[in-house]
Amino acid sequence: MRFISMVAIAGLLALAGCEQAPPPDDSPEFGEAFQDLPLPADGKVITRSGSRDALQIVLESQASQEAVVEMYRTGLTRAPWRLVSDTRDSTGTIVLYAEGRRPLWVRVSPSDVGRTRIELNGAVPGRDSAYVRDREAAADTINTMRSRTIPRSGE
Repeated sequence: MRFISMVAIAGLLALAGCEQAPPPDDSPEFGEAFQDLPLPADGKVITRSGSRDALQIVLESQASQEAVVEMYRTGLTRAPWRLVSDTRDSTGTIVLYAEGRRPLWVRVSPSDVGRTRIELNGAVPGRDSAYVRDREAAADTINTMRSRTIPRSGE
C-alpha cells in the first residue's frame, strides 16, 4: 500500500511540474500591421505583443522625442497614410492616429533612461472573423426594407 501511495505522489508531482505549452503566436507579422511605416534608424525593439487582429511593438531610440515625432508626422502625411489626430497628453506623450491601408496608433514619450520610447499599435481588422462577419452583415442588403405598393381601398 505504501508503494502505491509513493507512486501516486510521484505521479502528481510530475503532473504539477508539467507546464501547458503556450498558445501559438497568431499575431500579425510586422509588415502586415505596419505597412509603409517609417522607423527610427537606431530603433531597438523592446517588446512585441499582439492578438489575431492587432500588433504592438515598443521601441526605444536615442533620437530626441521631437525628432521622432517629426519623423512620424512627416511620414504619416504621405500616401498611403493620412494623419487624423496629433495630441499631447498630460505626461508629455505625443499620440498620433493615422489611417492608411490599416489603422495605426503611435505614442512617443521620453523614456526614463534618456531615450525616446515609441509604441506602435497596428490593427489588421480582416484577420478578426467577428469583425469581418459584422462588416459583411452590415453590407448585406437582403434584410433591408423595400418599398411596396399598398393597394387603395376600393381597387
